[in-house]
Amino acid sequence: MVYVGLRLDLSRGMSRILVVDDEPIIVAVIQELLELNGFSSASAGDVDCAAELIVNEYFPIILADLRLRTEEDGFRLLEAVRRLSPRSRVATITGYADAATEARLREVGSHLVLRKPFREEELMAALREMLAVIEAAETAHPEIDDELYAATHSKLQAVARGRFGFPREDAEELVQETWVLYLRKRQEIRTPRVWLSGTIANLCRQEIERRVKDRSRHATTEIVEDRPAFRSDDTVLSVRQALAKLDDRSRMLCMRIGIEQQSYHEVSAAENIPIGSVGPLYMRAKERLRKAL
Repeated sequence: MVYVGLRLDLSRGMSRILVVDDEPIIVAVIQELLELNGFSSASAGDVDCAAELIVNEYFPIILADLRLRTEEDGFRLLEAVRRLSPRSRVATITGYADAATEARLREVGSHLVLRKPFREEELMAALREMLAVIEAAETAHPEIDDELYAATHSKLQAVARGRFGFPREDAEELVQETWVLYLRKRQEIRTPRVWLSGTIANLCRQEIERRVKDRSRHATTEIVEDRPAFRSDDTVLSVRQALAKLDDRSRMLCMRIGIEQQSYHEVSAAENIPIGSVGPLYMRAKERLRKAL
């Protein structure tokens, strides 16, 4: 009787599993199994706690046993997912569902029904297959509305530069981080321009707070903003090895923008990527590189 939510953090290239079960022993076994297969995990004890986590985090995949305390709890979770995170894909585990129950599961929102008993390899293969589909869809083209991007980009820059005083490069980083967040939640956002303006303001405040804490921690009055990318032959080798681990698009973006210092417009023209998609894709590529390092 287990709910497992797979959280793909696209900005960091990580997969995080949420395990929800009212039996601590089952939770422990599932978490150990996931850890052995390379997934980090968290847990919750009931549907309400799971729903609260779904509100605060985006879980692209949710793997749910049909029965927690009752069978209806499984349907309650499916309904909560459909309401709170409509982009999530749900796979339901069950050992006894008849044709009518399976039809109801699919009607409520289950994308896949896994029947017990199944082997560990089957479960992990299902998770990875669903994860691959989601990641391919997310990284191929983030589906930015180019007109919205063009209409708001300068305004978001103005918030970061004019209102909060960030230099151009830092302001652009904050703008792209804002768009990455927008892409994750865009289906839930009814007023994109208002949301974008409010989000970049919040990110600016958070960045200022982070820098103040960093300055205090190091007992200095200046924040070092430009540091050499490579400090030794060992570092160069590490970066090269990390780049080799990336997918072709992420490697290309890190090379063209991060190392060769090409502009987003140059990369857009050379690689036939919509200009509004270059920044968010680059942000994700950088996080993948940091993870690889």
